[in-house]
Amino acid sequence: MAGSTHYEPLSPELEKSLDTLTRYHREQFQMLQDADRAQARANRKVPLLNCDRLFIDLARGNLAGENREALQEAAKRDGVTLDPVRPYISFRDLTVAAGPSAGFLKQTTVQESIDLLRPWSVLARAGIQIEFGLVGDQLIPKVTAKTTPNWLPNEGATGTATTPQLSQISMTPKNVIGSLNYSRQFSKQANASQFAARELLRTVGSSIDQAVINGSGVSGQPTGLIGTTGVQTQSGTTLNAGCATMKRKSAEANVTDESISFLSTPAVRELLEGREKATGGGKFTWDKDLVADRAAYVSTDVPTATMICGDFSLIYLGFWGAGITLEINPYEQTNFRAGIIQARVLAICDVAVLHPSAFVVASSIT
Repeated sequence: MAGSTHYEPLSPELEKSLDTLTRYHREQFQMLQDADRAQARANRKVPLLNCDRLFIDLARGNLAGENREALQEAAKRDGVTLDPVRPYISFRDLTVAAGPSAGFLKQTTVQESIDLLRPWSVLARAGIQIEFGLVGDQLIPKVTAKTTPNWLPNEGATGTATTPQLSQISMTPKNVIGSLNYSRQFSKQANASQFAARELLRTVGSSIDQAVINGSGVSGQPTGLIGTTGVQTQSGTTLNAGCATMKRKSAEANVTDESISFLSTPAVRELLEGREKATGGGKFTWDKDLVADRAAYVSTDVPTATMICGDFSLIYLGFWGAGITLEINPYEQTNFRAGIIQARVLAICDVAVLHPSAFVVASSIT
């Protein structure tokens, strides 16, 4: 037909080349777009939460500025709606937030305490189990005697059924509180943000470590590891080869080798770092943060002249509610006249040692 255009089909080789070229340019365009987005994210200023400014804003009942932006980011990231009167903050921001409760008292509940406590709690670093959201008294079942398996002499033989022996570990809410007075004048004269955060975190971390390690079980304290029935002991007199004995005893309680670690005091570490395993051998009992070739930690919350060996993941720390609560009361009459903000940290928790025989305690170390 006159005026019509006839198109010849492309050869298979040409179609393949054209497809390859198109795909290449599409990939290059996508890479350029990704690079532009990454650069935009890098150039974007990330709002930072200022603990000092946050305390003052909450005391005035006015959450604004970069603190508000940081809280909005945290709420968006964790899928919750920001309430400027009762803001939410996760522990990944290494701080706390507040909202109204009972008139002048302002409070917040913050979750995922393990991430916050890790720099301040040696037991958190050692790997204890932590759980939040407990309701009511807790009973944790445990096996005290396992079932006995049977080898069958032939295919027609039958096995003998056995019943495991069970017991329960009980946990009940225990309350701990730490307080801090914080003046507006101080916030203008020093690095108040770091000070307030450090003191509050140290308060919580130290309180928890003391309870887990050596809680008395009376006057509202949990029963700690050292006071738990069934924990093994080791003589601390001229402690040297006894460290290997502690590791053996823990292993005989079916703790895996890689799970065993040691915990003691700075003074014991100093003593053992200067004590050779064998005279003239050049190797020391505590060497390069290792004892008996296992990780070793120190804490001033451990009782004097004491060392603990075991698998710290067998210690269970439970929090009732969402975890740790910060309450700010800027209107207490005396403090209000002095320009002081009063803050306190509260936690409701308890400790359970799931397998006491997995731990060995050496005391009176010399």
